[in-house]
Amino acid sequence: MKLVLSILVAAVGFSALAADKAKPVDVSKIPLPVPRKVDFEKEVYPMLKESCFSCHGPEKQKGKYRCDTKEGAFKDTDYGPTIVPGKSEQSSLIHMVCNLIDEMMMPPPSDKKGQSEPLTKEQIGILRAWIDQGAVWPVGPIQEFVKPVTFAADIQPVFATACGACHTGAEAKGGFDATQLGAVFKGGNAYGKVVTPGDLKKSSLITIISGLDEDLPQPEKHKLTAKEIALVKKWIEQGAK
Repeated sequence: MKLVLSILVAAVGFSALAADKAKPVDVSKIPLPVPRKVDFEKEVYPMLKESCFSCHGPEKQKGKYRCDTKEGAFKDTDYGPTIVPGKSEQSSLIHMVCNLIDEMMMPPPSDKKGQSEPLTKEQIGILRAWIDQGAVWPVGPIQEFVKPVTFAADIQPVFATACGACHTGAEAKGGFDATQLGAVFKGGNAYGKVVTPGDLKKSSLITIISGLDEDLPQPEKHKLTAKEIALVKKWIEQGAK
């Protein structure tokens, strides 16, 4: 009899916990879906790969959840249906990336700048639109899509924010203006050319923004985040356009 009572108590406790996890969320806080057709292979899958695969990919599946495959991505969790085709506001994946479930923010926050960054409103809007449009996941391997990285759209904003205070215009320190493409190719007074399109080994800019150039008075001051460094590397590898 005691065993039966213990099982019943445990079952009730588990049901209460599950109910608490699946409690309603305030969907009014969710960014609107983008008003256009979304391309899964070019927009959604690369987003999942960049933001989710490190914890929920082929090598690691935290919470027993994996999102690099269709079977894994659509698997339900204790927090309700993960992806509900046609109904993004009912999909717990959206609730998590919007931080609407207690202690289940995805990607999880990090104390290190530039790591585990939350999705932007635009990214959430893309994810919502994909789900609302049916959450179509192609059969078979996903074709790898390499997003073109350009100075104007991707690198200049990073340099302007991280380097602009010291390296802008005619008064730029070391004669190096990091906010203009031509000036970046020209280089500074001490280093000369720091970018060789297509060749990372000959691009000393990588050493500088990695905080590894000991010839600089404060090498750490020039260090960008791991995500920003990776972006600059892609830009150079693609021809630094």
